[in-house]
Amino acid sequence: MSVTVTAVPFLLFSTIVPACITMVAGVVDAVQTGNNIDQSEKLHLSEEAIKKIFNRKFETVIVDKDTLIKTLVEHGANNVSETENSVSCDLEAFHLNFVKDNQEAPYGLVISYNEEKGLDELVENISSEYTTNAQEASYNKIKERLEAQKLTIESEEVLDDDSIVLTVNLE
Repeated sequence: MSVTVTAVPFLLFSTIVPACITMVAGVVDAVQTGNNIDQSEKLHLSEEAIKKIFNRKFETVIVDKDTLIKTLVEHGANNVSETENSVSCDLEAFHLNFVKDNQEAPYGLVISYNEEKGLDELVENISSEYTTNAQEASYNKIKERLEAQKLTIESEEVLDDDSIVLTVNLE
């Protein structure tokens, strides 16, 4: 008798659409008070105000710190630092800060930048790499547990959607 186990890839960012976009208080203040704004063109920020730092927030499904750090390092992150509930790094022109509100919750992500060029591509790339790393970790844990129970894998197949199908001999 055999049983089939399928490991299906999942998305890092729930819909890859940011939960919210916020601007740093300095830029908001500049717009509201008129500071650093050309008085003849109230609709345009000065170049100094445009270079302010912006933050963009994302909800994620990331729960494993080790897999997250592995993914960031593989993607070329610099200055990776971690605390009990956070991981931060510099990646390309962005500063990423992953924070967990509690142990059971996934990490939230705040990306700080002064030029958004390439941000969506970066988020998609990290999402793809984390998904691959999380699936690999799950696959390895499943194989270890099967071996510990002295069960043998009859066949392994990777489908077009990157799902992994393991057929296990139960006899």
